[in-house]
Amino acid sequence: MNFRLSLLPFFLLTLLFAFGACKKDDKDETAPDFAERDEQLITDYIQANNLTGFVRDTTMFVFVTKTGTGALPKKGQTIIVKYKGSTLDGQVFDETKESTIGFPFVLGAGQVIKGWDRAFKQFNKGTKAILLIPSGLAYGSTATGSIPANSVLRFDVEVVNIK
Repeated sequence: MNFRLSLLPFFLLTLLFAFGACKKDDKDETAPDFAERDEQLITDYIQANNLTGFVRDTTMFVFVTKTGTGALPKKGQTIIVKYKGSTLDGQVFDETKESTIGFPFVLGAGQVIKGWDRAFKQFNKGTKAILLIPSGLAYGSTATGSIPANSVLRFDVEVVNIK
């Protein structure tokens, strides 16, 4: 009997933790959806800068300035890219140098932002384009280096090679 009584506090403590873990939080932790805001920012940017020729590709805007040649890349292939990345206010946050061969990444491997994986699968070797990528396909709610959280990004890109 004493053995059973000594287990009672342990049993009650276990139940307390189990029920406490099931408690729902009163506040909503969902991140706000910036899709509509980003689309408006991109549309305003295109109009303010008198840009034409952009095609909406699902949730981002793409303008091919030079069409490339050859086959389109496949998931798992390495794409070598020259690029300049900036925020919509013109702040350049990264770019490849002219002296480099470019930046390599494996298509579809999650090595780059989602917007790049989506965009580059439609570009063959030699393609040059401008990408306007909403925050949800870029860095989202995470500030990265000099890029503020929830930033729409512009990339001027050139596909140097596909391996």
